[in-house]
Amino acid sequence: MLKQLLDEAEYKYADGISIVRSIRRKYHHAEVSRIAGSDLWEDLMARAGRESVPVFLLGGRPVVLMQTEAQLRARWNVNIVGRKNGYFTADVQPALIERIRASGASIVTVAMGSPRQEQLMQACRRVYPAALYMGVGGTYDVFTGHVKRAPKVWQDLGLEWFYRLLSQPSRLQRQLKLLRYLGYHISGRL
Repeated sequence: MLKQLLDEAEYKYADGISIVRSIRRKYHHAEVSRIAGSDLWEDLMARAGRESVPVFLLGGRPVVLMQTEAQLRARWNVNIVGRKNGYFTADVQPALIERIRASGASIVTVAMGSPRQEQLMQACRRVYPAALYMGVGGTYDVFTGHVKRAPKVWQDLGLEWFYRLLSQPSRLQRQLKLLRYLGYHISGRL
């Protein structure tokens, strides 16, 4: 299921050191670099502000979402045409998708974690293909200062994931799931 969602994504970029290393291994040291999703998102929002591109924010906790909107408006004068926190049930999804379509958003950023955000973006794209959809995970939390990003040296060493694990031990269960990915990487089955 997740593979299909990723295959259907409009744009793909390597947002983690593990995928960068796997690509280099599979394609004999291909020239690929990590692009941090939060950095890409900030660049996209700055440009959206400069060009008055309509943006819809989706996901995150209510307080984080409100702070994200306020900071985007203050920093880059981003034209926010709608927002919805990430706490909703499946039965309201059709109305939410219609609300996104009706907003006329050209960019929809979705901070709900994987695979939920990819599933929602796929459903939105079927109804409203005119927008660019970007899954941003915990970017709103980092942007608003609720979660501290790893220092640059940890990022440069490819250890941002480990820094997050040390600062948020609750992520341990999630990180353990990556052992399957490690097995695929080591065995060459990626």
